[in-house]
Parts: sequence; C-alpha cells; structure tokens
Amino acid sequence: MSLQRGYNWRLGDSALARAQKPPMVVTAQSPDGSNVRIMARGNFSLDAGGLISLLLALAVVTLGLAGLLAWRGYWPVLLIAVVQIVLVVWILARAWERTWVAEQIVVGPERIEITHQRHKRKRQCELETAWAVVELKQPQIAWYGPRVVLRSRRRMTELGQFLTPEERKQLVEYLRKAIAQHSAMQGAIKV
Repeated sequence: MSLQRGYNWRLGDSALARAQKPPMVVTAQSPDGSNVRIMARGNFSLDAGGLISLLLALAVVTLGLAGLLAWRGYWPVLLIAVVQIVLVVWILARAWERTWVAEQIVVGPERIEITHQRHKRKRQCELETAWAVVELKQPQIAWYGPRVVLRSRRRMTELGQFLTPEERKQLVEYLRKAIAQHSAMQGAIKV
C-alpha cells in the first residue's frame, strides 16, 4: 500500500493534507508583463500509473480466482473472466480519457487565445482583448453552478465547465485582472 503525501496513517486524512490540494486554476505572467497565461485543469485524481496499477490488480485477482475454478474443472469461468477483464479495461480506459481536461487562456494586448483540450482533442478560439468581458452567469436551475462566459463583440465562449463553483469564481477573478490591463472599456470592468 502506497501512502500519498500528506496522509497520516495514524490520524487519517488531516485538514493539512486536504489544504495542500494543488490548485486547479493557476496564473503566470510573461517576463515583459504583456501576456498573462491562465491554466485551468480538471481534478484528475487518477494518473496513468494509478490506472495501470488498478487494472493489473483487478486482472490478477480475477484471473487468479478464475484459474482456481478452471483447475477444479469449471473451465468456462476462465473464458468469462477474460472477457470481463477486456470489457472493464476498455470501459475504464475510455472513462479515464474523457476526464482528462484542461483549458489554457493567454491574455495578450491584442487577443485572447483559448485552447480547450480534452485528452487528445484540441479546440482553439481567439477573441479581441479590447472588447472582452467576463461574466459569471448564475444558473437558471438552483443546484447547478454558475457559468463563466467570456465574450468579445459578437463572439462568446464558456470556460471552466469542469471546475467547481469556487474555482470558477477564481477563474473569473484572474481573467478580469488580466483583461483590465488591455481593455478598451476600463470603466465597465469591475476588478
């Protein structure tokens, strides 16, 4: 059993360990100060090594039990176990790929470049910085989280769909600060 950093095996999951969760929204500024890069990523708790370990453990246990039953004469169980493992590996691998999501937003003096990546698929969008406005729209249904919408002139895009409501508010704060430096609507933006 491997212990994660911050986990105290005597005390369980401490508040200190929960507080050290890596941020899902981070920001960085270029050395000359002209561009601000904001990276938002999904809460990705299982990396590729963890997925492989999980699948190997599942395969060892399933094939071990099926091998014992096959040795006692119930050989069809081994075939069913192999089919089950192949199906579970396929399902977990597809689910793992779908949860890998990140958005990179680069706010420059003239344009905002947004790259939304979900596993291997990338979608890119460009908006004009001078007319950009960030909105945190409240949901029409009470239990949904607020939506982050970035619009410039007639174009708009929704950001951070995979983030928690608190992380979306943090994303809005970072975007507003970055856009305020280059906006043509200085009085219209509340930072």
